Amino acid sequence: MKKILILSLLTLNLLAYEYSLETLKKQENSLAKDYYIYRLLEKKSLNAKEVQTLKTHIFRYAGKIKTELNKIIAFKPYIDPQIAACYNYTKQTILDANLTCQNERLKSLAFISSLAPQTRTSLAQRLNSSKPDLSNLLLAFNTPNPMAYIAQKEDTNGFFRLYNYSKKMDTDLNASFINKIAAHPSFKNFAQGIIIKKENPKFRHSLLQIKPQSVTEDSAFYLGVNALVCQDEALAYEFFKKAYESFKMQENKDNALFWMWLIKKDPILLENLAQSETINIYSLYAKELLNKALPHIIIPNPSKEKNSFNMQDPFAWQKLFKEIKNADEAKLLKLADEFNTKETLAVYTIIMERISKFKKNYFIMPYYEYIKDYDTARQAFILAIARQESRFIPTAISTSYALGIMQFMPFLANHINNKELKIPNFDQDFMFEPKIAYEFGNHHLDYLQSRLKSPLFIAYAYNGGIGFTNKMLAREDMFKPGKFEPFLSMELVPYQESRIYGKKVLANYIVYRHLLNDNIKISSIFQNSIQSN
Repeated sequence: MKKILILSLLTLNLLAYEYSLETLKKQENSLAKDYYIYRLLEKKSLNAKEVQTLKTHIFRYAGKIKTELNKIIAFKPYIDPQIAACYNYTKQTILDANLTCQNERLKSLAFISSLAPQTRTSLAQRLNSSKPDLSNLLLAFNTPNPMAYIAQKEDTNGFFRLYNYSKKMDTDLNASFINKIAAHPSFKNFAQGIIIKKENPKFRHSLLQIKPQSVTEDSAFYLGVNALVCQDEALAYEFFKKAYESFKMQENKDNALFWMWLIKKDPILLENLAQSETINIYSLYAKELLNKALPHIIIPNPSKEKNSFNMQDPFAWQKLFKEIKNADEAKLLKLADEFNTKETLAVYTIIMERISKFKKNYFIMPYYEYIKDYDTARQAFILAIARQESRFIPTAISTSYALGIMQFMPFLANHINNKELKIPNFDQDFMFEPKIAYEFGNHHLDYLQSRLKSPLFIAYAYNGGIGFTNKMLAREDMFKPGKFEPFLSMELVPYQESRIYGKKVLANYIVYRHLLNDNIKISSIFQNSIQSN
């Protein structure tokens, strides 16, 4: 494979783009601009004076670029001098502060916990009428179990502040309080966190007291998952039913409907699921069980060979994508006609998906000539991943600077080349070339497939890493034999992005196997995803 790859490079006009800081400043702010600024920072090409001029040129001041910038010069946010002066008060002198400064310092629960009990009592008395929630928290820290105190007071704001301060706090909650918590804006993330991570067993058991009619969408869905973990199938059904009724996106409704069927095995529910025109693992499974055809799949046939758009220019794609996102239907239709070419098929499909409000199923196979010699299962897997990762845009750049059609992280692309493929004069920007991206993707899938048996697990590993996947599979409570497996484990994958990604790639994989005349039963993949004890 190495020789084939090196020879193939001789026929390609590959460029590793080198942009100067002044050239980048002229570009519109975008992820592409951030990425190339980050590359300059990585190479230590910028000094402190140059970095100081970048504040208005950063599209997304977070993650890697923020870390690198802060190594040179920190962009400090403005702080009101009056507020800054409040931090001169310590735990010994906080009683001497004015009300504004006391409120500012007491925003920190770590600071509250450091105070002497008598200081907390004095502050609580002062704040009881104006800040009852804060008064409750101060007095809670004077007890052996602060969370139990807050629960007794049925203080929902205090509950979430305490939980975010120390997630190890756990106590039984009564029905009245847990239903108040369920109505709080912070409840969804809290509930999903403890349910998926299987933490705080007392909190999780208390969730069973929530009334299904009082929650909606994701909250209702994960309360259903929690009820299944707690072996209360009747309650789980009611939560999934409420999720199904309240979800707006069809794929989410299908997920909830699947669980309703799996619990009750009502054939009407399975029939309803099989009628879905949205492609996801649950509708595909239902169609397989009832021997129904796949939903209508659109494979566009471009009317033109090419247009003037440069698919190899990351900045051009970022600018175009911004235009597509902000376009009305008339503008989208005009763009669709412009990009209905073989070379820009990926762009055309993205536009058409928006025109259909994502209700039509577009499956394309751009650059297929580069993978046609692989076996069909591998072809399908590469296409499934590329569709999910980038929608086949060659110069796609993610917020973490994953690159190209196959969204390779630069460190992984460089590792594969330096340790294994050893392409001369390699640069990570070669990932913007579809032929190379596909070949690297195929190489990486060889590695993952040699270590993981299920396409589902390979998808998790492609997204979250093989270390994450192996650690998850080593657990005694994940993907082991059980009444609702592997489906329950699929809802409990710890990393949310991988949890969603695995389902979507698997659905793509089934469709591409079908389009390549190499059908595979999704039920067999589910079965092979259950590991023996």
